[in-house]
Amino acid sequence: MNRAFRNQTIVAVLAALAVPAGLACSARPVSMGFWYESGSFVLPADAMSTLNEPLTADEMKLIKQVSRTEIEQAFSQLRITVTEAPTAFWRVEVLRSLPVRKGQRLPNAGESLALGPLGGTGAIGFDFVALEALHYAPKGASRRSIVEGIGRGIGRVAVHEFMHQILGAAGGHNDVDENSYEYGSPERSSQYYGELHWTTAWPLLHEKYGM
Repeated sequence: MNRAFRNQTIVAVLAALAVPAGLACSARPVSMGFWYESGSFVLPADAMSTLNEPLTADEMKLIKQVSRTEIEQAFSQLRITVTEAPTAFWRVEVLRSLPVRKGQRLPNAGESLALGPLGGTGAIGFDFVALEALHYAPKGASRRSIVEGIGRGIGRVAVHEFMHQILGAAGGHNDVDENSYEYGSPERSSQYYGELHWTTAWPLLHEKYGM
């Protein structure tokens, strides 16, 4: 089953909460919060059977570093700063797992709620990304390579969710180019072990927050 990213957009906001005209295109950097919930670094049983032991403290640190680097690189040409603050304008947290929503048999990799002038909020399921990184690992891949793949996958899911939060309804998927950040599913090798690039969303992102 193709387990896609999930996003939801709020298109109506109370006028009393609306920001002044032009604030969204301010020259000031806007904050992007990304952090790991306590207890999120738990490998599912299928992953444990391959890696044989839980993640070490150093491996958890590596996953955090790799995932944050992916986010910083994806938005490096925009007036956006990446922090660990839950109070940031846009927010994505990494949880141990995401719940199975109504109408689903399996959870998604990530999900977001775009709040327009109020920013946005989202989450990523660590267990889902870890399993996919193992599934797409090249034959004979080292443990370190797989751990880096987990971090890379989490960072790229976060980039996708931040895109939806920033662009709202305009931030659609590009299912033609599977090596794009905009691709609608994380079930692909390049999500974890290849290179990704912007396509359809980039002109919109640059228009809002370009240098």
